[in-house]
Amino acid sequence: MPAKHQKKRGSSPRIYLLSVIFGVLAGGFMTAFFSFLIWFLQLPVAFADGFSAIAFGVCCLVSGITAGKLKGRHGLSGGLKAAMIILVVFAVVTLVTGNFSGGFVLGRAVTAVICGATGGVIGVNGKRV
Repeated sequence: MPAKHQKKRGSSPRIYLLSVIFGVLAGGFMTAFFSFLIWFLQLPVAFADGFSAIAFGVCCLVSGITAGKLKGRHGLSGGLKAAMIILVVFAVVTLVTGNFSGGFVLGRAVTAVICGATGGVIGVNGKRV
């Protein structure tokens, strides 16, 4: 029988902070990798938009996986919350830098929802470390 005052697993905002940090680190690594790829292979700069979308998807996926693993349950909602936090942070950054557009928000929102939810489910159902 569980203790009366036992804290629920996964109720801490620290979970989302860690998942966002891991997601942003993974997205940053992917962005650096794709930048190197464009430079090394002398690809047209037009590829940068597609690579940016892929890096953002990986960012949300890793964030969702981390949230799902740390929470241990409710992976779909946990992954969505982590991905939405990242989406809001990126939208604020693009607003501040002056690159904000409606297409950015709509495309990135769809990417965040799909990748974050998928990552959360993978995180909950994956092997425990």
